[in-house]
Amino acid sequence: MAVVHKELSDSIDQLVDNPDIVGLYRDWTNAERVGRLPAFELFEPERRPDLSGNLMVLESDGASLRYAHYGRRIALATGFDMTGRRTLDYGGDLEAFEPKYRAVLESGRPLYGVGGASPISAVVSWERLILPVERTDGTAVIVCYSVPHVRKAEILDGLMDASMDGIVVMEPVVGSGQTVVDFRYLMVNRRAGVMLARDPDTLVGGLAGEVFPEAAARIPVYRRIMEDGKPRQFELETRLDDEERVFRLSAVRAGDKLVVTLSDITELRRMMDRLEQQQTELQYVNDTLQEQGANLVSLIETTEQARADALDAERFVADLMEAVPIPIFHWKLDGSLNRCNRHYAAIYGSSPADMHGKRPEDLLPSPVAGFLREQNARLLSGQDTHQTYEGSVDTAVDGRRDFVVHRALMRDPTGQPTGIAGAMLDVTDEHVLRGELELLATTDPLTGLLNRRAFMRRLEEERSRYLRYGRAGSTILIDIDHFKRVNDALGHDAGDRVLVGVASLLRESSRDGVDAAARYGGEEFAILLPDTTLEGSAQMAERVRRRLETLAFDTPFGPYRCTASFGVAAFEPADDVGTLLKRADEALYRSKEAGRNRVTVACV
Repeated sequence: MAVVHKELSDSIDQLVDNPDIVGLYRDWTNAERVGRLPAFELFEPERRPDLSGNLMVLESDGASLRYAHYGRRIALATGFDMTGRRTLDYGGDLEAFEPKYRAVLESGRPLYGVGGASPISAVVSWERLILPVERTDGTAVIVCYSVPHVRKAEILDGLMDASMDGIVVMEPVVGSGQTVVDFRYLMVNRRAGVMLARDPDTLVGGLAGEVFPEAAARIPVYRRIMEDGKPRQFELETRLDDEERVFRLSAVRAGDKLVVTLSDITELRRMMDRLEQQQTELQYVNDTLQEQGANLVSLIETTEQARADALDAERFVADLMEAVPIPIFHWKLDGSLNRCNRHYAAIYGSSPADMHGKRPEDLLPSPVAGFLREQNARLLSGQDTHQTYEGSVDTAVDGRRDFVVHRALMRDPTGQPTGIAGAMLDVTDEHVLRGELELLATTDPLTGLLNRRAFMRRLEEERSRYLRYGRAGSTILIDIDHFKRVNDALGHDAGDRVLVGVASLLRESSRDGVDAAARYGGEEFAILLPDTTLEGSAQMAERVRRRLETLAFDTPFGPYRCTASFGVAAFEPADDVGTLLKRADEALYRSKEAGRNRVTVACV
């Protein structure tokens, strides 16, 4: 059954935009009635030649409704002509729609609707106006205006263009012996062209094995997919633009075609390798710390027990603490520092002798000192047997440093608490490494701007803020005009200098801490402008455009000037991120069609 998205019976001319439907509805409403309905002669297709191709006439033959007229445009859209046939002849959506026709005949009221279509049709949904009219003999018939509302081809084109993944459609090439020897590119979306560093138009019609020789090894896999219909996923390592790239390919059979989606996982692979290495290093540090902490606490406990047996134990403990290359401390039960090694004293720019008797309040800010008192109480009360926590300390020499602290309660041979001992491990460098990895994950390595993933995350956050508070927000898409000529004529080094120069201009033109400038992909850039109207974003884009055409970028072959095309779109309530970017991209495309080096504002 067709899925009806919208139906109207009243005020159709005030709620519908289609001028043909509005005109027919008003003609029907204003027509004189010879019986209870307007005359059929006023609406028969012969008298409406401009609308005839979109009109159907249905009359009852008792058991069903028969198509007395089936418009040429409708037949072309559906792929068949129903003239002289009945709605029951085809079943499915056509048969399911018959009750609506009969309801209109019984009620004598028009019906406007936007509804679904047959799954095999090239049309996803139709826009219809159903009018009940009356022949001169008093017979009621239906005149239905019907026009495609959404076509599958439009949806497919939109999905291909908006996809964040590369999409390639190929057909098998059969050689002698009816064996598939290669695959020919039929469709290549823009994202696949960017990922493969090729113009999609130059790929269409080419053979996969010839365009990418390394893909020849995948042809047997593609052949098996065409034979057994089972989807497969694999990774492909290749070299593009003198750089090793890794793609994840997902291939599936679609009829007699093969559809392959490509995801560039190069950065993900690199990041996973770095994170794996970091995890290994941190695990080693943690294991070492745990072992050292356990060993040190055990040594200190042994030293405390040996104090009653030998006066020499004091010297042993002092030597041990000095020999260990990390800060070690021992606090008395009254909260004063009993002893520490030189590494601990150096944190506060002091010596072990001067540190003796100090209290947390003497060394640390009040909140930190309070935290230590709470931790001491937990050890003394038995709530904790050991403690491990992380904190930052302003050291006297190296500035602010991050430490992992291990602490334990010390007891004498009778089991009575004697103090709290512990050790500290400096993990500042590990934190810096983690921050650098996070920066690499969100920053384009060439230009220093946000990368596409980080920009999309910022865009989602700003959209949520827009929906919550209703404040303005806009985005600008920028594409350097004829950038391929730079790489072809001057080389990629010169192209990189132009990209870096354009990025510097965008960074200077953006509000620090407010706007977000990103390298969107290849020679494309994007800017997110929070709290900025569509007009304000267009003005900012125009300033950048004028500034860019005056700049000359230094290359090994001398100064190079370039221009760019801009597309501007603002948040609308119905927008998701994909819709906003699509409108900005369409505006950018209109800038290019109009001759480039201009700013175009997206239509709402």
